[in-house]
Amino acid sequence: MQIDLLNKRLSEPEFLLKKNWVISNVEFKLKMIDLELSTKHKRTIMQKVEHRMKKPESIARKLIKKGYKPTFENSITKLNDIVGIRIVCLYSDDVYKIAELLRQQEDFILVKEKDYIKNPKKSGYQSLHLIMDIPLTYKEIKEPQRVEIQIRTVAMDFWAGVDNQICYKKSPREMKKAEEELKNYSDVISKIDQQMMELRKKVEKM
Repeated sequence: MQIDLLNKRLSEPEFLLKKNWVISNVEFKLKMIDLELSTKHKRTIMQKVEHRMKKPESIARKLIKKGYKPTFENSITKLNDIVGIRIVCLYSDDVYKIAELLRQQEDFILVKEKDYIKNPKKSGYQSLHLIMDIPLTYKEIKEPQRVEIQIRTVAMDFWAGVDNQICYKKSPREMKKAEEELKNYSDVISKIDQQMMELRKKVEKM
């Protein structure tokens, strides 16, 4: 019953409109940031920008996993990633350039920052996450819309995609073995990221 009600509330046109608004707002700012950085450094910065809205089933599953009832109110107050935007760039130092300009946006409020590049997860996952509130104002309505922005390199994005595909619906025993190997590959990817960045800097000085 609770899940059915949650699905109904998450499918309401007003709710979807607000979430699509925040996606459009952030993506517009990212285009401006990309233009600024690309012009300044005379090279492409953002390789791609993707967005997704978490499905009602995923929201319910995550709430239950966290120990909360699958209600609409809990989905809004307990989850930060109903709306997610992913930015992929070539070099790890560009990740921090993009993040810094996002922090400088006057209408973006930084709620939390998780740096899984400097401090990777045990699995080997690497990415920089910014949890931000984007104020939505319409007539007498003024409410923050939360979004999780993930910034990572192409190599980190490749690893995350492989990790998700290989470990999806595997048994605990199979998953443990795969995770051990994937962790090793994550270390390799981190070294390659660093080497590619250093090579770019050498070429820029020529």
